[in-house]
Amino acid sequence: MIKSEFAIGLEFYTATGKWRCTDIGSRVIVAIELNQEDKRNYIGPPYSICECVFDENDFGGCALTFSEFEDDNNSSIKISTLDDLHSALLFVSSSGYGENTAIYDKKTGEIYLRSDLAGIDEFEENCESEYDGNIHIKIPRKNDLDLGRNLVFEFVQKYLPEDEDTISKIFHRKRAYSKFKDFLDSKDALQKWYDFENSRELEALRHWCQENSIKVR
Repeated sequence: MIKSEFAIGLEFYTATGKWRCTDIGSRVIVAIELNQEDKRNYIGPPYSICECVFDENDFGGCALTFSEFEDDNNSSIKISTLDDLHSALLFVSSSGYGENTAIYDKKTGEIYLRSDLAGIDEFEENCESEYDGNIHIKIPRKNDLDLGRNLVFEFVQKYLPEDEDTISKIFHRKRAYSKFKDFLDSKDALQKWYDFENSRELEALRHWCQENSIKVR
């Protein structure tokens, strides 16, 4: 697609799913992904879910029908979902650096896991002997996608700006995330944090997939 084809309210597709255009700028368009169970999230502006910016480098990956992303010649090949990749992201991020690893195979859509702690090693029997850096890509950790402490303070500035100093002090102590969640629970904001965190993780993964030419459904 080209920019002139977009209009506010227009629904379109990328390899990651269905979107709705919510705003148009001089060089970009803004859109929300239509992947929410609660349709009230689509009411806006403002929206309760994150809006993503598409620029001229992204327009070519947009289409009015999803059929343009389907390859009949490869219909038997598994294509991972964004949820599959999200699960892998959480797996990799659940331990220290290097302790859990996940590899995505762009050719088959398979995800292989390795964890010395859990005794999991799917690499050896699958892709390790044929590893190709152009095909096999390591799934990032949350911090690799800027989803660590910066995400916390993005949330705080949006929803709890009056508590920013308190939360800043929490993150100068041990077990900061546990204490942060306890504080949110006391403010009846814990579920809002989980929803925000999940939405931003999926958004970051979508961009990571686009950057690495990964097709997901």
